[in-house]
Amino acid sequence: MIFYTILLIFTSLLLFILSLIHIYWAFGGLWPGDSKQDLIDKVFGKGNQFPSPISCIFVASSLLIFSLLPILWMNQKSEWINPQILIWVRICMAFVSFIFFIRGVLGYLPFLTKHWKPIFVHYTKRIYNPLCLFLGFAFLMMIILG
Repeated sequence: MIFYTILLIFTSLLLFILSLIHIYWAFGGLWPGDSKQDLIDKVFGKGNQFPSPISCIFVASSLLIFSLLPILWMNQKSEWINPQILIWVRICMAFVSFIFFIRGVLGYLPFLTKHWKPIFVHYTKRIYNPLCLFLGFAFLMMIILG
């Protein structure tokens, strides 16, 4: 049971941090790049135009909402959560799991990676894909164990 609680908290915290990074990018932050083009190469893999601040805020908002799902799920036995809401939380968690699994798997497909910058392929295979697969697995485990 302690593993389950740690998984819920860690997943929620990780998604919250990813949300903050997207907000940072929306306001012009360059990390992990040294310039705008370097950031584009490392985070998006192709092109020369960074997504709009509205796009970054949209992704940040989505990640923030995703980060709240484990917290709601962790408190499912509380009196203040309606059981009908938990059905929707479970559906949302399944959807989020699916999104992260798809993103995690697609980054390993050679017909996609051949169109990306080498630095992005490096980050995708070593960081982004494993992170997405972990998140997909974490949400799936929450549903199964919860």
